[in-house]
Amino acid sequence: MDQNKRRRTRVNAGFRVVLHKEDIDAFVESHNLSLKGILCDPVKGFSVGDECEISIPLSEEAIIRVCAKVVRSDEDGLAADFHHMDEVSFTHLRRLIQFNAEDADAIDSELTSPAFDV
Repeated sequence: MDQNKRRRTRVNAGFRVVLHKEDIDAFVESHNLSLKGILCDPVKGFSVGDECEISIPLSEEAIIRVCAKVVRSDEDGLAADFHHMDEVSFTHLRRLIQFNAEDADAIDSELTSPAFDV
């Protein structure tokens, strides 16, 4: 997707993440991250449309936990769209994106507009 059409800033993010669905736990590296989703290494056993849980451990005490839907799964990587997270996870995610963004102030201004078409 053209960067100009994206409604959320993506930042490069090389974190070890855990994707979980049913009886599968996959440990992979992330490539980029936004307030709306993640792109990570390819994962066998995950298909477009699958619901999954994603954990991004920042420390023993701080773990971002997100419910997501797989929107792309191929040899280039797995992309997931976030649809639910608790307040603490959202706060950690927002701060992580701000810390890694070129324009940290833009992240808060993005929250005033929808991330998707209604």
